[in-house]
Amino acid sequence: MAYRVKTSRLIPRELRRLYGYLSGALFETHDSLHTLEELYGDSSVVDLLNTTAPAFFAHVKEILVRDIILSISRVTDKPGNPRSKPPQENLTLSRLVLELSPQKHPKLHARLEKKWKRIEKLSAPIRTYRHKVIGHADKVVCLKPTRKLGKKISISLIRRTLEKIEDFLNTFDYAFTKGETGYHSIGHYGNVGDFVAYLKKNPGDC
Repeated sequence: MAYRVKTSRLIPRELRRLYGYLSGALFETHDSLHTLEELYGDSSVVDLLNTTAPAFFAHVKEILVRDIILSISRVTDKPGNPRSKPPQENLTLSRLVLELSPQKHPKLHARLEKKWKRIEKLSAPIRTYRHKVIGHADKVVCLKPTRKLGKKISISLIRRTLEKIEDFLNTFDYAFTKGETGYHSIGHYGNVGDFVAYLKKNPGDC
């Protein structure tokens, strides 16, 4: 599901669309994570899914995990590649730091740059997995009988990374609007619970 965030006019015009994209991307990632936890975080629900359509729901889980990894990797990538033709500019947290004027907003720029460096380090295993397994097929990694690369990525790491990204974006937002966004308060979450409730009442119907 794509979230379009309407940004405040108090945010500098040249940064509104970039901030709006990053904010929407975080909503989408939280949505995918919540769906993953609702469907696969409870053993009784997993048993129900396995009874209903095991192969299908195993595929759904794989899709959700890949979506979360790709989403986090996209927003934590480098700001772009100026040497490519035409120059590639990525919609990332680092680009928001790059395009925020350090002359006009020196304190905010310094705070965001510090927060970004922490996020970059924390999310490194996620981007590495995206690069070597999902985005590309690294020969050495993918042909290993026992692949250990993905073991570095846990739900805990994903949660901590999303919390840091949320803090980064709210720091930016608050500096101009004196307001913050609650990225966990999305009404669409009820759909997953409704689906599970339906399966419990109607086992074997799917």
